[in-house]
Amino acid sequence: METTPPLKNRLTLKDIADELGVSTMTVSKSLRGIGRISEETRRLVREKAEEIGYFSSRERLFPLLAKMLGGGEHRMRLLCPTVGDLDRGDSRVYRNDMIVGLECALQHQNGDLLTRSFTALDDLLAALDKELIHCVVLSEPYPSDWVEAISKRSPVVYACGHDFQLGVDAVYYNESRAAALAADKLHEAGHRHIAWLGILDRHAPFLEPDEAFSPDKTADWLSHSTHGTRYAAWLYLANQHPGLVNWPVKFVDRDWKTCSLTDAVRQGCREIFNLQPRPTAIVCVGISVARELILQLEQSGLRVPKDVSIAVYGAEEQSSTENVLQISGLSMPMDKVGNLIPEVVQRRLAYPEGLPLSLQLDASWFPGETIHQLLT
Repeated sequence: METTPPLKNRLTLKDIADELGVSTMTVSKSLRGIGRISEETRRLVREKAEEIGYFSSRERLFPLLAKMLGGGEHRMRLLCPTVGDLDRGDSRVYRNDMIVGLECALQHQNGDLLTRSFTALDDLLAALDKELIHCVVLSEPYPSDWVEAISKRSPVVYACGHDFQLGVDAVYYNESRAAALAADKLHEAGHRHIAWLGILDRHAPFLEPDEAFSPDKTADWLSHSTHGTRYAAWLYLANQHPGLVNWPVKFVDRDWKTCSLTDAVRQGCREIFNLQPRPTAIVCVGISVARELILQLEQSGLRVPKDVSIAVYGAEEQSSTENVLQISGLSMPMDKVGNLIPEVVQRRLAYPEGLPLSLQLDASWFPGETIHQLLT
């Protein structure tokens, strides 16, 4: 009577590591397409894993970097496009900083970054059909239909705070943690009445037209503002414990065709200072808003930070006012976002069917000179 041979125990990373004389961590990183592992080591690990039957044909990992057409050189080609004008208004600096970090990372990995502006989505899709592009890096929120169309032609990485869309990979700062950090720092300084000031831009030259976004898709509602996830974090903080905090959130709807930044900030400032009790600190969505707010406060006779403390997103050492007052707030250097993108792309190329990955970075606090220590 024949007996069924015992099933062999499932192979592990250690089996591969023992065969090659490397660590299990090296094997793990090689198979997932992450970390600073040489191409030769990644190749040996993949070959050994396939040889001993570590994964099935469905789970087979693809070569980490696709070969260039017409040659044997391995080279990653990424596209960071805009639809419209490459000059993205106030967001241009952050896009440029991200690109600097991305280019630096690609230099170490023998890769190329293409930055192009397309007049329409169809032009972008046509380029993806013609050229070898390993991944499209989106530095601004696009309508859901656009992201879906791009994803059918190329992997997509979101390099902005919109990782809720259509299963694409994303790298950005954790907005909830950033908001909590700002609140904690102001609370430590004795502030109990904190206001949050944001701008809802309409018809800005760096935004896609209103008609491109679907009124039936929640992701499009959030994407329509470049700071959708940031504002969501503010609202969560302000409403989570309404009996314990007094943190009003003021959003000013700014139509670029009819309303200047000065007018928008003046409206928000008026609404905030009509509140009782009056906030002692204001958190601004960005540097341009903070500078305009400080200017208007000083023109009205209020001193910053003695009378009103100001915190801002994007605070850095060069973020100063006209009188060289360094603005306090959250530092979120976009070059770090760009620096991580190639590793995310490598993972996607190595494992096309893998779950979408979202890397969330932590902001840091820049003390500056616009936070006043209250007596507690």
